Amino acid sequence: MAARQVSWTRRDKMQIKAPFNRYGLLLLLAALTVTFSARASIVTCNVGSVDSVSAGNPASPNFSCGGLTFNDFQVLYPDGGAPGIVDINSVSYNSATGDVTLTLNPNLGSAQDEELLFAVWGGVSQLDLSLGGDDATVTERACSTPIPTTGPTALLCPGSLLGTVSDFSNDPEAPVFSGNFADTSPIYIAKDIETGNGSPSGSGQLSELDQSFVGSDAPEPASLMLLGGGLLGLGLIRRRH
Repeated sequence: MAARQVSWTRRDKMQIKAPFNRYGLLLLLAALTVTFSARASIVTCNVGSVDSVSAGNPASPNFSCGGLTFNDFQVLYPDGGAPGIVDINSVSYNSATGDVTLTLNPNLGSAQDEELLFAVWGGVSQLDLSLGGDDATVTERACSTPIPTTGPTALLCPGSLLGTVSDFSNDPEAPVFSGNFADTSPIYIAKDIETGNGSPSGSGQLSELDQSFVGSDAPEPASLMLLGGGLLGLGLIRRRH
């Protein structure tokens, strides 16, 4: 008995080919999304002409990055021979997460201490902290009202504490995160920065401190691409049926 010969029409071939084209498009979108996410850019922002803070100097850096504005920097109460100077090494924005990161140099040697205050505008709901150096610690408060610098509540947040975070040099768990709090603008930051806490004299130094600020920005482009790919996939499946 002769085998039955099957004749394929152009329409038959298109019907078989179409699902493969659709799935191929979905796979391409997924690959593009993964590639985009992996290559999310770190945007370096301009700090401006004033890129350091000095105790007793009213000149303060004032700059914006990733929708946040930083100003009202102060260095207070340098102790143990601390120079009372904090340099702003860099500020950057992560386009995938929306985080804005400050890299600071407190310029502290052994057994020194100082306070750093500043304000952040634009909406922040969490912050993190990580330290380099050796035998250094930072304890930080975020407040919803300006932080007093004198009197019994100096450097505290009477009735306005949003969150706290602390860390030490080369913490293996860093970055350390504060708890989440309601998106707030402005927030006021007070950092107690010290070296050689509880260690023999002559130890401790800190020249690098990183901190990120998390806001409630619009979805990042990678998320929008994922959403668009999902909607396209649903549309193709619906059209097929």
